[in-house]
Amino acid sequence: MESVNQSRLVDDLRHNMGLRAGDRVAVHSSMKSLGPVEGGPMALIAALIEAIGGPERGTLLMPCFTKPLDEVDVLHTPCRLGLVPETFRTFPGVVLSNNRTHRVAVFGKEAVEIAGCHNRSTELGIGSPFHEFARRGGITLHIGCDLRSSSLVHVAEHMYPMPFSHAMIGYPGYEKPISLVLPDGTKRVCPPIELPGDSAGFVNLQKEMERLGLIHHGTVAAAECMRLHSLDILAIAVEMLARDPMALLCENSRCPVCPPKRKIVSDALANGADSPR
Repeated sequence: MESVNQSRLVDDLRHNMGLRAGDRVAVHSSMKSLGPVEGGPMALIAALIEAIGGPERGTLLMPCFTKPLDEVDVLHTPCRLGLVPETFRTFPGVVLSNNRTHRVAVFGKEAVEIAGCHNRSTELGIGSPFHEFARRGGITLHIGCDLRSSSLVHVAEHMYPMPFSHAMIGYPGYEKPISLVLPDGTKRVCPPIELPGDSAGFVNLQKEMERLGLIHHGTVAAAECMRLHSLDILAIAVEMLARDPMALLCENSRCPVCPPKRKIVSDALANGADSPR
């Protein structure tokens, strides 16, 4: 397979995926899906920035989540989500949010304001950086990956609270207090407040959005990509949860998150609950 350069990536991002100067874009990515790229992840990051008109006009966001360690350093703990966000984490001019496990990296015109939302919100709850990004009219771009990697969907789970919302069901490790080292060197002990859920069931949201014609498909280099309006993701996810509180839970019986949540919903319905809330 022939390698592609930054110029080709910019052309694909603009013409195939419709990115324009001034856009706000949240990126979920698989570097290997692109095929050989001259310059690697740095070339992709530079191409994304060029496609949105540079830092003076556009804003670029990537999840830069960490493992639930005993101590997380905002500036220095590596990202667990792959090569592109880990490279973006140390890209000059990027602003990192202060969060114990679900830090985001933001570059561009609105970086400080969006990253700063984590100073007064939970990981992926109401008012968090992803939520604020959507409220500002952001676009979600998936490069070589599907909606199972869409962090924004977790925001919808908090916008429409389920019977299990306060049960603190999450993956092992996230339920403990974590010491967060802030950029100025001070430490803050952060207890768990809203635990992250499982995302395998988010394919159900993707199917519904496909049915409604709300996903734009295209290619960047060799990668199959999707562009969605972030507010559409929130709106459709909330509609689905309002109809069925189990709509975004997976079917895997060995999942540590979804089966206990299903049981709580089933018990609530068996006890005569009038609504999923």
